[in-house]
Amino acid sequence: MKELPESFLINMQEILGDEYESFISSYHEPTRRGLRLNLLKTNTSVIPGLTRDSLTQVLWCPEGYVYLPDDSRPSKSLLYHAGLFYIQEPSAMCPAAVLRPKPGDRVLDLCAAPGGKSVQLAGYMQGQGLLVSNDASPSRSRALVKNLEMAGVTNAIVLTEMPHRLAPRFQRFFDCILVDAPCSGEGMFRRDIDAAKAYTSNKPEACGALQKEILRHAGGMLRPGGRLVYSTCTFNRLENEGTVAAFLEAHSDFELLPIDHDKLGVSTGLDGKTARIWPHRAPGEGHFIALFTKTAKTDSDTPVIASVAKQSSKRTNTGLLRYARNDREVCDEFHVYCDENLKIADFSVETIGGRLYHIPEALDLSGLRVARSGWLLGELSKGRFTPSQALAMGITKDQARYSVELSESDAFRYLKGESISPPEDFDLPGKPWVLICYQGHPLGWARLVQGRLKNHLPTSWVVLA
Repeated sequence: MKELPESFLINMQEILGDEYESFISSYHEPTRRGLRLNLLKTNTSVIPGLTRDSLTQVLWCPEGYVYLPDDSRPSKSLLYHAGLFYIQEPSAMCPAAVLRPKPGDRVLDLCAAPGGKSVQLAGYMQGQGLLVSNDASPSRSRALVKNLEMAGVTNAIVLTEMPHRLAPRFQRFFDCILVDAPCSGEGMFRRDIDAAKAYTSNKPEACGALQKEILRHAGGMLRPGGRLVYSTCTFNRLENEGTVAAFLEAHSDFELLPIDHDKLGVSTGLDGKTARIWPHRAPGEGHFIALFTKTAKTDSDTPVIASVAKQSSKRTNTGLLRYARNDREVCDEFHVYCDENLKIADFSVETIGGRLYHIPEALDLSGLRVARSGWLLGELSKGRFTPSQALAMGITKDQARYSVELSESDAFRYLKGESISPPEDFDLPGKPWVLICYQGHPLGWARLVQGRLKNHLPTSWVVLA
């Protein structure tokens, strides 16, 4: 194909041999579109707003589905904006599904933006434990923060650091680490022709050097017995099996764990142990996955980072974690808000620059670039607490003292930033905060002022189209 780089085609012919023609033929087929249900807000038995006839389940991710783009526009759905599902290319669902952390784990997503894999990991964790989502790019991390908030993730910290700055602070700390490494992107050529145009023959070598460095730092942050997934969306050996072999050679305390290829419906890697997704064999673009464990004991298994002891992450019957108070004045303002507007357990907050956070685990993050210190609950201004969009998306309708169920048309008006008329019998004293819902799922806050629900949707969340 003329639009594909010649060096790439030569390499693929060498790798695939007799399968090369089938592989090239797949570039004439439409790309697969996928969505993944958010396990924090729904489950695999419920497919919100979509008919099963237009969906095919993704083999390697039970909560993932391939949809036909001509038949449905799930990104236009109100339930998408309520965080019930995430639009994601099907093969990109595989790395987090292979890692699959448990509730209560400490988890690091090292190259996390725009956040699809972090949201997937959070769904497996079910609000318990600690998720550190990191991306070195502050601009890309804005999308990461929004996607975590839209999904209702309440146990995440978002950092914007280079791996070499994180490694000394988090030695032997994490139970699970995902490294979805920057790569040459060969697996995305069918989906994104601009990626093919930007490709050069020396790009795999440059990416391979960066991947080895990232993986080296990630390995130091994994506790003995922990699991690490390394993944790319490229095809060449150098960035995939080559990077894995170089890491194993340099780190005798790591070994590959078997991946159940038959269950996942993916191909074995060229080394017989790792996994590959090929576009001519499976409903997805190109992807590579390797699963490691750290086997050898170090001198001390105790994490190096200054941290409180691992706290119990069991939820109260309200769905929120309970902590001891640590700032009486601020907590009084927050608890006044809670008493008037929420039906939740009493718990304290951490204050940082006038913002109130719920911290999943006390960590020393001094000197690191922090985009979110935890679940952002709101802000203090002029002696009042203003709830955040993240708080709205992280609670349920039942946890709000006042809520309004909108029709489809009014819900779209709300997402466009408009104020809404409340139901005729909705007459409340004062100016309460009201949780705006659609089909029982929160969309954001409004304030009842002079008989109108004044829209408090953040500008960056307003849907223009």
